[in-house]
Amino acid sequence: MNTKNPIYILGISCNIHQSAASLTADGVLIAAVEEERFTRKKYDSRFPISAIEYCLKETGIKLSDVQYAGFYWQPWKGLLKRIWWLIRYFPRSLSTFKNDKEWRGSVFTLFQHLAVPFKLRKLGFNGKFYYIEHHIAHASSAFFVSPYEKAAILTVDACGESCTTLLGIGNGNKMRVIKRTYLPHSLGLYYGALTQYLGYKMLADEYRVMGLASYGEPKYYDVFSKMIKFKEGKLLNDNSWFSFHLGGNFAYSDKWIKEFGPACADENSVQTGEYKHYASSGQKVLEDIFFDMAFWLQKNTGEKNLVMAGGVALNSSANGKLLQKKIFDNIWIQPSAYDPGCTIGVCFYIWHHILDKPRTFQMEHAYWGPEYSERAVLEAIKKFELDYEIREDIEQEAARLISEGNVVGWYQGRMEWGPRSLGNRSILADPRRREMKDIVNRKIKFREPYRPFAPSVLEEDVEQYFDSGISPYMLFVCPVRADKQKIIPAVTHVDGTARIQTVSKQTNPRYWNLINEFKKLTGVSLLLNTSFNVKGEPIVCTPNDAIKCFLNTEMDYIVLGQYLCKRKK
Repeated sequence: MNTKNPIYILGISCNIHQSAASLTADGVLIAAVEEERFTRKKYDSRFPISAIEYCLKETGIKLSDVQYAGFYWQPWKGLLKRIWWLIRYFPRSLSTFKNDKEWRGSVFTLFQHLAVPFKLRKLGFNGKFYYIEHHIAHASSAFFVSPYEKAAILTVDACGESCTTLLGIGNGNKMRVIKRTYLPHSLGLYYGALTQYLGYKMLADEYRVMGLASYGEPKYYDVFSKMIKFKEGKLLNDNSWFSFHLGGNFAYSDKWIKEFGPACADENSVQTGEYKHYASSGQKVLEDIFFDMAFWLQKNTGEKNLVMAGGVALNSSANGKLLQKKIFDNIWIQPSAYDPGCTIGVCFYIWHHILDKPRTFQMEHAYWGPEYSERAVLEAIKKFELDYEIREDIEQEAARLISEGNVVGWYQGRMEWGPRSLGNRSILADPRRREMKDIVNRKIKFREPYRPFAPSVLEEDVEQYFDSGISPYMLFVCPVRADKQKIIPAVTHVDGTARIQTVSKQTNPRYWNLINEFKKLTGVSLLLNTSFNVKGEPIVCTPNDAIKCFLNTEMDYIVLGQYLCKRKK
């Protein structure tokens, strides 16, 4: 990186889903974080002022030092189609003007998008501003920071401005689009409609549907497979099943009610009746669509590598089965595959496509958020009056506590980027104890009992336990080896799978050391890892956040840096 006059680029997302900001310097990622981590409002979509401030602070610059900034959406695209829907489906389409649909935006959202550069100018930015197309930002976030010089590109979500799916190819510092699918045809809207029908929040709780699906059977596959197809490089929805284009609050149409009966009342009722079988059927159709898209893309590009992004790319069950199909030799997925990841894509699209700079950066970890000083940690410990001790052997002592059945909050270093806790903002437990799944779900996470937990496994030992290779971001579900399922029941899902994280000594030495100490004590090379938060709250960011979460749950210990803490007796 040029230390004299580096070129700083700021990427921003906001107004629809989680807002975020990322900052690069001379084509190297410096910082990336979601606004919700600071505001403590889950899925906060407001202008990311705190995220921007953090990125600047991490780099030691002012906003006036940033030469380029970009936004993950081109607000003028797709307007003609939506105006046509407004006319065609009038008066039902008047719902479009109601600003109560966080999952899809509204007319008001358009004006919020247009206001972004003016807000930046008001804060001191005086560089050049770009609106970057949504799916191009997704594609950039996957390809330009991947380990591949050439790769096929697949981005899939509910919708961008109008595009819902992009199939392309990347080579060096350029990308080329091969095919697009446009609204109202969308795999994300299909799965979102299922999510809504099951009583969950659309474009937020899809991962819950994925977890529930393992408890059911695809009894209704034939019905769900009629809702969406993939033909000749494009998705085709049967829109008699959907109502997105009508502008209302629901993505599914009355046809669902006629076919399956009333929608699930809420998430607490989803384990009754046939709902788990609907989840299983809908998930299998999504997986088969994934396979079809991958086959088509490989055939039409001839590439051995695939990169992916978009909210649907967080479906780790589908990702794992796609990997096992071996359509591509290698698959790399942006760890923040949903909309916040677009902020990275914005930065690298400007750097490579617009400024025509060569590629020099590869994303090898996901630790791009804030880190807090030892002084800040100690101040928080004293503020909340915890009993504490400094341990030079903190990894060894924490491993011993976990092996004895204690649940430990683990708070270290820079916060993770993306929706997964990867060993810096994690709650850890013993995977050998079958009861740990219920204990952590009921007493700590306060969430549904059917939700699985992920294992963090030493990178070098992964094949001893799982039918998988390296997977550092918890983005692939894979089979647990049959002879290991009884050894690690707390992280083995009901279908014999697990969503794994492989831990590298190079990228997270303290977390690797902790797991290795647990291995020395127990012979098992992995830990149960779940995000350091409770249901309905963002992952913890500051030491204060972590201690509050600890005190409001039944965790036994919390480790902050080298401080081992517990409640006062």
